[in-house]
Amino acid sequence: MNLTEQLRYELSRTINTLRRRYANTSDAAEKKTIKGTIQALNRKIAVLNQAALLDAANTLSAATEDLERVVAAARTGPFDGYLAALEGHLANLYRLSGAIHEHDALAPAPEGESEARIVVSRRAPSVRPLRRGLEVPQATKDYKLLKNEYQAYYDSCTVRPEWKGNVAYYVKRLKQGRATYEQVGRDLNGIPWAFIGAIHGMECGFNFAGHMHNGDPLTARTVQVPKGRPVTGDPPFTWRESAVDALTMKRFHEVRDWSIPHMLYLLEQYNGFGYRMRQLVSPYLWSFSNHYSKGKFVKDGVYDPNAVSKQCGVAVMLKAVLA
Repeated sequence: MNLTEQLRYELSRTINTLRRRYANTSDAAEKKTIKGTIQALNRKIAVLNQAALLDAANTLSAATEDLERVVAAARTGPFDGYLAALEGHLANLYRLSGAIHEHDALAPAPEGESEARIVVSRRAPSVRPLRRGLEVPQATKDYKLLKNEYQAYYDSCTVRPEWKGNVAYYVKRLKQGRATYEQVGRDLNGIPWAFIGAIHGMECGFNFAGHMHNGDPLTARTVQVPKGRPVTGDPPFTWRESAVDALTMKRFHEVRDWSIPHMLYLLEQYNGFGYRMRQLVSPYLWSFSNHYSKGKFVKDGVYDPNAVSKQCGVAVMLKAVLA
């Protein structure tokens, strides 16, 4: 089954669990909540029949909220495994969320011209014309030279109308994890929660059952690059253990400048300066905004100027929650 079919299947299983509970509970308020949720999930299944993958992600996010309301409504027993079953459904939905975003994740952006193989004509445009006063990205990694550029792009960044719904999904998921991100940030000398959450969203689709490094399951060390993380401890790992390892591996716990320009510099560095060194706008930062139209690395070392990023850029996320 493809990912959309898996999502439909999991929602159908969830409806069956809810129907069994509806038949067995005597709590009128809970029955009303369950009935409304079953109707809502059936509508979502109908939508999924024609949904694109990231539209399916939006539907999935709304479905998890429906289920969380049902869990909160369950006040009286006996539960007979009902809550455990709902927890299992939620875990599967979160796993599918991560898989959906991993499917469209941005590949690393290598810096050297010799490392990149162009698969479509270079003459194809890869960025939208920039607003007056904005220059093309400078081909340098010197932060002192880039600070004002980052600020200018950030200040003039707006969400493209056709992507507003997708941005809303990312922002919602980012805010849902805020308490967890804040705790990790406090433990690592004050890393901002939104910075942590934006990386989590880009690297593994906000999936708390996967390593923050790349979305691999927490039941073992990472298999994808970076491989073999965390190097200490024994699996299964908690998400916090993995997040701490990912952030300290990049030495983010030693950073003291958490201004917007410096955060954007660190985030672009996280994915790679390959776009910048070709004077292209990085979709890792600006996808879904007025600064980006198309062009991305579709896999390591392969750049396609006509491919379109289907992930929300981290700068767009930051501006939505920090503005």
